[in-house]
Amino acid sequence: MKFLVSKSRLSHYLQYILQVVPAKTTLPVLSNILIEALDNKLKISATDLDISMTVSLECKVTKKGGICIPAKILFDIFKELPESEISFESNNSRLEIKFPNGSYKIATVPADDFPQLPTVNTKKEIRISGSELVEMIKKTTFACSDDDTRPALNGVLWQTKGERMQMVATDGHRLAKTSVVNTKLKGMYDDVIIPPKVLNLIPKFTGENEDEIGIIFGDNSIIFSLENMVLTSRLIEGPYPNFEQVIPVENDKKLIISREELSGAVRRVSILSNALTHQVKFSIKDNTLTLTTANADVGGEGKETLSCDFKGDSIEMGYNAAYVSDILQKIDASEVAVELSSTVSAGVVYPADKSKEDFLCLIMPLRLAE
Repeated sequence: MKFLVSKSRLSHYLQYILQVVPAKTTLPVLSNILIEALDNKLKISATDLDISMTVSLECKVTKKGGICIPAKILFDIFKELPESEISFESNNSRLEIKFPNGSYKIATVPADDFPQLPTVNTKKEIRISGSELVEMIKKTTFACSDDDTRPALNGVLWQTKGERMQMVATDGHRLAKTSVVNTKLKGMYDDVIIPPKVLNLIPKFTGENEDEIGIIFGDNSIIFSLENMVLTSRLIEGPYPNFEQVIPVENDKKLIISREELSGAVRRVSILSNALTHQVKFSIKDNTLTLTTANADVGGEGKETLSCDFKGDSIEMGYNAAYVSDILQKIDASEVAVELSSTVSAGVVYPADKSKEDFLCLIMPLRLAE
């Protein structure tokens, strides 16, 4: 194998591919990346057996072939090299990297030792809006669980039936649900549960202005086809819990408040919240919201009062400040609405102007500290 490529061009793609290489693994070959030199094209692949990534770039290939190279060693060498055209040449079990002022040699592993990557059938690909998919991912993955005893909650539920596609995530303490109009996938596939790790990679590589992303559904996998990149992930086995049952529909109290003011106040008072629970007390009466925290460990207390529009009887609730902050960061509207019922029932948070975005979050209250 022999090819020539610029340092900056290859470094760009190595940064992508390292996102998939596992930091620790019992299978040594997984710490390697597979490099394949084809007809004036380079393919670089990595996998952790759950997620696989392949990137492609044009380069000058003088001898075709493929090898496995330790990913971190290659990246560490590359990021220190000066900008120049760099030659790669493999011979037996060694790779030589040459640049104008020197060379490096690295031990390699045969390409055949690398796990077989999923086959991509582009005939089954469906193109959907990249910007809409990225926005849905950003609004849901934060609410996924990391509790291995309930595997389904470790992923994002993606529903594609009907006139809209919808994503839902919950960890039992909070829930996020968002949807957009999309009929391209209507009635074609059942609900799927996707690991957040692969979904969180997509915004890093596409941005919000991506025109379209290709989707290919497999029997137990999903493939995302981006420009010069293919991401494949195993799906999580279901079923997903019936989340609709836990969304309250008859809350008799409603608060409307500035998202920015509430977000800032929660961040500030949470500095003096309990280190374990991060509890912030919400006291709502008339058109006033008072946020209070107390931390006996440091002998500190925090209190802020905000104006709001409130309908209903006065109420006091306790919430995890980090959960509240996460939700407010995901809402784009200038004002948020919060629907409440009792001190033990879930609060529903959504943009006050529902016409701007179809996004809803649930947050469970904490028992108020005496």
